Amino acid sequence: MQSYLKTRPVWIQLLLFIGMAFGIFMTLYLIIGSILSGITGISLLQMATVDWSQPDPQLLTMMRGMLLIQFLGLFVIPSLLFGYFSDPRPLQYIGLQQKGKGIYWVLGIASLLLAIPLVQYTGELNRQIDFGPGMQPWLQSMEDSAAQQIKFLLGNNQLGDLLLNIIFIALFAGVGEELFFRGVLQRLFIKATKSPWAGILITAVVFSAFHFQFFGFIPRFLLGAVLGAIYWYSGSLWPAMAAHFLYDAFFITLAYFYPQVIDTDTMPVSQAVMIGSAVVSAALVVLLVWLMKKASTVSYNQVYRDDEMNNNQKFTFED
Repeated sequence: MQSYLKTRPVWIQLLLFIGMAFGIFMTLYLIIGSILSGITGISLLQMATVDWSQPDPQLLTMMRGMLLIQFLGLFVIPSLLFGYFSDPRPLQYIGLQQKGKGIYWVLGIASLLLAIPLVQYTGELNRQIDFGPGMQPWLQSMEDSAAQQIKFLLGNNQLGDLLLNIIFIALFAGVGEELFFRGVLQRLFIKATKSPWAGILITAVVFSAFHFQFFGFIPRFLLGAVLGAIYWYSGSLWPAMAAHFLYDAFFITLAYFYPQVIDTDTMPVSQAVMIGSAVVSAALVVLLVWLMKKASTVSYNQVYRDDEMNNNQKFTFED
């Protein structure tokens, strides 16, 4: 019999989790992707060379199908399975057992929404970074491709499309990415470093790099750090999921009512206003995170006290 995964070295857990996620994702990608290809008439190979400027209902169906595959195969199923094999209380292990106190829902959601001016300003600074002649064209092409896909997904100005975008983009990202990055990876990185904030920041780096949009690396890193703090101080993944979902849903809804924002990289305000707003935004976010810390009773020993259980404990798969 084998002991729970949480008793194994962290690097082994990381390798197993990444391998599990990749394997499940590729399996669903090939199976469900083939089904989608049959339905839409668009092959998986064509997805790399499609013209995103042309409205195509079949391509939209294919894109949403790909988002579903990513949601289930890369994020949700591997995270739940990893929790199942890691702890006799898998939902508690990945942060889903407790709903979290109301104060963390309020402070967590507010901290992410109030971070918007800071995100906008740091995004503008990030876009001004020159990555050099070897990297700049490649990174720009990835950025342009991602922007075209987002514009394609958000370009249909119908109420039904708005609701579907909120589900397939905001809800899937809010639930799936938080399970994967905060529920599993952050837990492992904190254990590896034995420091909550070191683990939060490492996870935020991985979270931002995962999106392969390096002209927005810094703001996405900051958002990841705030989400990590929400999870750690609340002791529950639910407030972080809610904050992530509402943040994405806000911008999707904004793009629905004001489609011009999709084509605009910067906010239509002066540099002085952007800097002032960013400073106020940063101060408010730090304050709200501090309030979460002050109210929190979570500690490293509390979270990880059972992880060093002796290897004689066997899989029982009982809650």
